Amino acid sequence: MPFEIRQLSWHKRRKPGNEPKPVAVAVPNFKKEANHMCEITVTFDSGEIMQMMGRVLQNPITGAWSINGLNTTGQSVFARYIDEQ
Repeated sequence: MPFEIRQLSWHKRRKPGNEPKPVAVAVPNFKKEANHMCEITVTFDSGEIMQMMGRVLQNPITGAWSINGLNTTGQSVFARYIDEQ
């Protein structure tokens, strides 16, 4: 399933650092169902691969689907689902 990763900026809440940036996500049990909880495998530019818990969201205006993931260390990723039609 194709996802477009959106880079999150925390500069208003945290000091900027050299945190790894996500380059790929895989969501094997993704469903187009609001608030569906699923696992996300995220690959970072440092080569590190992490498992995150994610929640499926739907924009009420555009109807676009996305997923927001978070792990226990506070790293997060946001990816928009690209519908293949």
